[in-house]
Amino acid sequence: MNIINIITLIIATITCFFGYKLNKALIAIMGLIIGFNLGVTYLPNFITDQTTIYIVSAIIAILTGIISYNLYLVGVFLLCAIAVYILCENLGLETNIQTIVGIIAGIIAGILGVKFTRPLMIISTSLGGASILITTIFKLLNFQNNIFFLILSLIIAFLGMAYQFKQKDLD
Repeated sequence: MNIINIITLIIATITCFFGYKLNKALIAIMGLIIGFNLGVTYLPNFITDQTTIYIVSAIIAILTGIISYNLYLVGVFLLCAIAVYILCENLGLETNIQTIVGIIAGIIAGILGVKFTRPLMIISTSLGGASILITTIFKLLNFQNNIFFLILSLIIAFLGMAYQFKQKDLD
């Protein structure tokens, strides 16, 4: 087990059990990740120097992080959408179908997240955090079982949801 796995396990657990409480920070982090991924995915079409791509991607990441943090509902949409998309990426369906299901479910979760922020943020962060937690554990154990993955992810997610819903609303 390396440091990346340990950090991933910690962040996934925190997201699963404290996602709503830490939503502004998670929204900013999600904005950073989205911005950086957009940069490294699309900038190579226009820029050939790898260092420049990473520098520009970092700038894009910072800007999208700031925008996500300051435009709260945009951040809520992105956080809910991506958390549910991540969960759907492990359904064990054919790749194209799984991606389509993930995108549709993510968009629906994002829209519902804006409309019903607290409950959907709790549900989305619990599902996403549990999914990443179980994915990381399965990779560490070199274990592959989609049904067991789904069942275990849902159990952990429901525990995370139950814990978060019991917390006082700190808006």
